[in-house]
Amino acid sequence: MTRKSLVELRKEMRAVARGERKPSPLPAAPLFAALSKESLDLLGTLLREHPATISEVVAMTGRAQSNVSRSLQLLAKLGLVRLVREGREVRPEAVAKTLSVDLASGTYETTPAAGRADRFFRNAGQVRVQGFTDR
Repeated sequence: MTRKSLVELRKEMRAVARGERKPSPLPAAPLFAALSKESLDLLGTLLREHPATISEVVAMTGRAQSNVSRSLQLLAKLGLVRLVREGREVRPEAVAKTLSVDLASGTYETTPAAGRADRFFRNAGQVRVQGFTDR
């Protein structure tokens, strides 16, 4: 990946926001570091079961609440999960269903989880461009 100037990044973000182009893929190294067996199991649980709260994820996985929260925060930072606050509860949502890694360039892109991205994009005021295919 090449470095971009602030002006180039701003132009790219605006083009993505207008729908004129897809965002640049993200570097894959942090993704590989984060995708342990436990993280993959957690993503699978979110995609299959659609839990309403982190407490439900804890009950489903049998892992400690602090461990689940830390894993979900890391996955959210990578753009694979979205954490939606509803009052005192936090609802984890899988944003990505599949990952596509380009080993030659060391980047990755995702395919959205069914139904999740569509609902998110309807709320145009909430869309944040973060260099990811679906956020």
